[in-house]
Order: sequence, then C-alpha cells, then structure tokens
Amino acid sequence: MAGIGLKMIYVGVKNSDGTVNIDEKEGLSKEGVYAVDTDKSKENLGTKTANITGLSGTPTKISGNNEVVDVSNPPSAPTVAWDANLINFEVKQKILGRVANEIGGYVDGDGSVEAGMIIESQSPITYKSIYYCFGRGTFTETGQNVQTNTDTAETREDDNLSFVALGYDGFNGKPFSVFYEGSPDFDKAKMFEKVFPGQTLITDNSNGDTGTGSSTSK
Repeated sequence: MAGIGLKMIYVGVKNSDGTVNIDEKEGLSKEGVYAVDTDKSKENLGTKTANITGLSGTPTKISGNNEVVDVSNPPSAPTVAWDANLINFEVKQKILGRVANEIGGYVDGDGSVEAGMIIESQSPITYKSIYYCFGRGTFTETGQNVQTNTDTAETREDDNLSFVALGYDGFNGKPFSVFYEGSPDFDKAKMFEKVFPGQTLITDNSNGDTGTGSSTSK
C-alpha cells in the first residue's frame, strides 16, 4: 500500500513462549513495547528510514513440453534496513541480544534474541495509519563507522540495524501482516496484542488512540 512518511517504530523483545517481555530490567519497558520516538529525554531522535524488502518471493517459471505450464511462488522473506537518528542505548543493546556485564558494558549473548517490530506510516490521501507488522525476527548490527569532527562540521553517525523476519504463528506461519487504520474491522489494541502478546502499551479498542502506558526503558 502506498504511504507517506514514517510516524513511529515500535519494538519489543520476546520470551521463549512467544509473549513479549514485560520485565523492566530484561525487557524494554514494563508495558512490553517501546516506541522509538523523538523524545530527547528518552534518548531517542526518531527514524529516518525503514526500508522493507522481500515482502514477496521471486516467482519461478515451470516449463514443460516447450512452454511455461506453471509458476512456483516461494514464500516471502522480509528484511528491514532500519536507519535511526538515535535509539536509546539500552534498548538498542537489548534488541541486539547483548547482555550487560558488571561494570556497565554490553557483550553479545550466547544466543539470538527474538523481537517483534511494527513500522507505522500513513495513507497519502486519508492520513490514516498503515502498519507493517512483524511478530518474530532478529536484529543485527554489522558495523559502526566512527568519524572525526572537523573545524567546520560535526560528523554524525546513525544507528543502522537490520531486522530479519521469521515465520510467526500469529500470522498463520507467515512472516508479516499489514494493517490499515481505515479498514472497518481494524482494532489497534488487538493488532498490538497479536504482534506483542501480553503488552499493555495499547489497551484501547480504538482507531488511533494509545493506551495509558509509557514506553521507557529502565
């Protein structure tokens, strides 16, 4: 669906049973879902781009008797290239599966951490929200390009993460689902509960109002 702009990205780390982690120390917030907003007091500066690829597989023509007789349509394999101006430091380490040590540093964990992700855009006509939802996947960070400032310029580096979506039981084994706020059956609270089971950030059965919870990492 065509969209305009990027309104918000929501993330949450998952427990082994598929529910979202609502422990403030091990998870991202007591509500289970963290909004990467533009609130400097939360050490966020929002997102530039979330480039989603692989929403469809590449069809393969099947030939027989010198003609194309069928088409094989493999499953989708979505990935997201996430370019954020700044993600809260602790949140970023947790979604990457890094573990805090006793002196405040973070090291890679022994296994991958699964997370859910929602990317919110909006319709260019109605301005109602469009949600690209991924119920299960992993985040990675391939590098950091640290550069010097100069006497005439301040050199910034973004937070660049990659997300690989995996098949998700909540979407009938498929890796993603798309929701539109303008659909007659749309229910924002149920959508968030589908992606982040056990979350309390969005609790109202409405087309856009958020719940009462905050999304701060402790």
